[in-house]
Amino acid sequence: MKNEPKFEMFRRAFSSRISLAAAVKNALAPSPQAVEQLRDAWSTFEQAIAPMAKGNVEDQYRAYGAASGLFVSLAEWKRAIRNAEPDAQRFLSATKMRASEIDRTASFAQVEQLVSVLDRVNKLHDPVDLGDLQSLMGGWALPLLMFANVVEHDIGRVGIAVGSTDSSAAAKKLDTTVAFLKFDIDGQPAKHWNYLKPETAYDLTIEVRVSNWPKRAKVLSLMPVTIDSRERDWLPKFKFQKPDGTGPFTLTGTGRAVLEIAHSFGSRPYEFLYTAEFDDMTAYNDIQIVGHRRLVLEGSDIATNPLTGFSNVDRHLLAIRNRLRSFPGLNQDDLANAMTVLGGFGSIAASALRDATFSANTSEREFQKETTRLLRMRSEIGGDLHGHPEAAGGITDLTFRDIPIELKVENNQVLYAKDFSKYFDQAAAYALGLGKRLALLSVLESCAKSSPVGNVEEDIDVFLHRVGNSSVAIVVVVVRGGLPKPSFYSKR
Repeated sequence: MKNEPKFEMFRRAFSSRISLAAAVKNALAPSPQAVEQLRDAWSTFEQAIAPMAKGNVEDQYRAYGAASGLFVSLAEWKRAIRNAEPDAQRFLSATKMRASEIDRTASFAQVEQLVSVLDRVNKLHDPVDLGDLQSLMGGWALPLLMFANVVEHDIGRVGIAVGSTDSSAAAKKLDTTVAFLKFDIDGQPAKHWNYLKPETAYDLTIEVRVSNWPKRAKVLSLMPVTIDSRERDWLPKFKFQKPDGTGPFTLTGTGRAVLEIAHSFGSRPYEFLYTAEFDDMTAYNDIQIVGHRRLVLEGSDIATNPLTGFSNVDRHLLAIRNRLRSFPGLNQDDLANAMTVLGGFGSIAASALRDATFSANTSEREFQKETTRLLRMRSEIGGDLHGHPEAAGGITDLTFRDIPIELKVENNQVLYAKDFSKYFDQAAAYALGLGKRLALLSVLESCAKSSPVGNVEEDIDVFLHRVGNSSVAIVVVVVRGGLPKPSFYSKR
């Protein structure tokens, strides 16, 4: 009943609400910590309001928590698109599904602001529209929670177990929240995709927060799940004994991770999802699992099966491949073929920097002739590389299994990958004419150099180019020429 002020509930709800509102305000910023801060703030807010019983004011807090949970996934969606992560659209799809599964007949779902959020989520297609949703969240006013209905009077207790001495027939089981806070691999924070050398042991550290430890449970188990059951033993299982005291508890464990089998360069990375399970949940309703608990692990063995012969270029091409995988509608065979020929271009670009292959003011014809020769020498390319086939009423420079390849030369000034957008329309037209959503553009930048320039990791990049109602991914490879001997720089 609301006959006495609940100061502890007020303090927790008010402080967590302020932190969550601030995190929502910054969630769409390019800061790498923005989404993690939002997720942590939302988890803290959910834990603060977990003991609430029914009531009009309480419903407003539940509605705000539900909307904030959806916004966490949408912030992850925008970040995934910004970072060109694989399958970025999965965040939007998951958010829409979660929104559709909210019971619209529930009392908290009748809150006007939540209704507006659900309608906007249902219509959401472009991340630019997230600003309006963020403004709606920012303008959401909540009443002070001084007199709150709670499941029990003692806010310090973790819940009401089945069979307790509470005389009320309305006593209910409470949910337990397990929040995944972070993963570390060899002491470094796990990224959205992580390269692990096959047959090499790594330390995988996991940190979780448990809100309400079930009264009868003694052990919490965290176990990896993946599509192929044979891969589940590659990542460690974690078991935590019940800590002393009252929650919430923060638990940390470290185990060994070993990818036993490498996968091919063209196949998708390994993907694992951690699940949480208590040994006894009879006293509680369910486990709510929140936070980032998905690990994407890249296991291509570029040491045994190099792509270019240059390890730094191989690692960069792995990142390029992962960015291309997030491009919607890109055929996987086209991606594999493009990466095959990119291995050849990566080798050409790295060799040009190391050996000064191309002299200053090389002609476009010479560049095309030498590039074709070097590509055809690679066994995986060979006769599948064709010169000057027709496409879209024009003549392409090269194609590899119908992937168009445009070759250009720049002899006037030092330019970088982003500076060659004037050629994107031509490359995109060839791609669409051949029924592809992907094109390669390689430019020999061979003006005479007076200072060192060129970094393969920066000279190979991906751009999304809009053409009418379509989009084409353009991979740009800049090959450096006109490089003097290093001793030249000390003689000036």
